Amino acid sequence: MRRFRVGIAGHVVIDRVIGRRLSYESVGGVPTYAGLTVASLGHAALAISVIGDDGLAALERLRGLGVSVERVRVVRGAKTTRYEIVQLPEGGRRLRLLARAPDVRAEDLTLELDAMYYGPVAGELRPEDIATTSRLYRWTALDPQGLMRAFDEDGNVRLGVGSLDLETFGSVSVLRLALEETAALGYAEPSQAAVRLALSTGRIVAVTAGSRGSFVSDGLRLVRGRTEVEAVDTVGAGDVFGGALLVGLMETGDLVYATALGLAAVDQRVRHAGPRALDGDAIRRAASELSRKISVSEVRP
Repeated sequence: MRRFRVGIAGHVVIDRVIGRRLSYESVGGVPTYAGLTVASLGHAALAISVIGDDGLAALERLRGLGVSVERVRVVRGAKTTRYEIVQLPEGGRRLRLLARAPDVRAEDLTLELDAMYYGPVAGELRPEDIATTSRLYRWTALDPQGLMRAFDEDGNVRLGVGSLDLETFGSVSVLRLALEETAALGYAEPSQAAVRLALSTGRIVAVTAGSRGSFVSDGLRLVRGRTEVEAVDTVGAGDVFGGALLVGLMETGDLVYATALGLAAVDQRVRHAGPRALDGDAIRRAASELSRKISVSEVRP
């Protein structure tokens, strides 16, 4: 199997997670969760990020997860991006931005890579830089969550569309959105969001919907699947799905298998608290089984 080099761009985050059953502080962000997934599946994962000098321990933890940190810029005197994540009893979560690192520069996004995963969490990637640099890579994925977030004076997060136009990211191969983001875009159902966004953007669109599973469409088919698992911790699950989906598409080009690979990776992730390396061989075995079980339907014009 060819070993791909995948960049994951966005802030490395220090997460403070507060829930009924567990509370912890850990390295997080898309470079962490998508990165550890790419690495666990046998490919080279490179974090492309910016931290303050208060984030050096988090950086070591990221390195320990198998993610290269050679492209992480440390800015002396700056703060590392920090989020407080409160997991709500009724489901869902409440986010508060506690600190924010400087932006990722456009020149940081131009590298010799097979793929790039753009994962901003606090507006640290400019839309025009994503649109421009995504043309450089055979495969690209975008999670637009950090382009849709607005913050009040206390750092509390609310989602909105603002001036965001997903159709401007024409060179991006895959869009990955969470259920709350598709709701902010005006879609009532994840299946509707996946299909309509795939048709309007011409991209593969993946919507992760927690216990309802994941919905992926290329505009021709809708692939739906879920696994039965008692989740301990869902932080980063969408990023894990996105990382595995991208790997599956790069390896095989098969939308069904790539979706199954994402589901199998998430099934492992949510069984424990915080980030840790995954068992890539077990994920691939589970994906082979799931590929025969998940729903595939044709999209009607």
